[in-house]
Amino acid sequence: MKDNVNKILDSVVDVIVQSTENVNISTSERIVSVATGGFILWKGMKDIFSKPSNSVWEVALGGALLYRGVTGYCKVKDKLLPKKEETTTTYLIEAM
Repeated sequence: MKDNVNKILDSVVDVIVQSTENVNISTSERIVSVATGGFILWKGMKDIFSKPSNSVWEVALGGALLYRGVTGYCKVKDKLLPKKEETTTTYLIEAM
């Protein structure tokens, strides 16, 4: 049982740590998002029958945080923060 859990954890960590072109959040943010999203999702699933209205929101938020952490891309952060554009300096040199 522990071997299976360790294999799953290793594969999840590999997915989180790998970088892609569309990553706009850091590795630490990804790890925190996955951990928090997993906890909120678990809490929502646990309370689905006792508090269904709260559970729907918890499942949605937990799923969104898990998605953010696994993919490394956050649409909200992409929209709010200005993109760093490459600036090039052009010099005009005239010969006499």
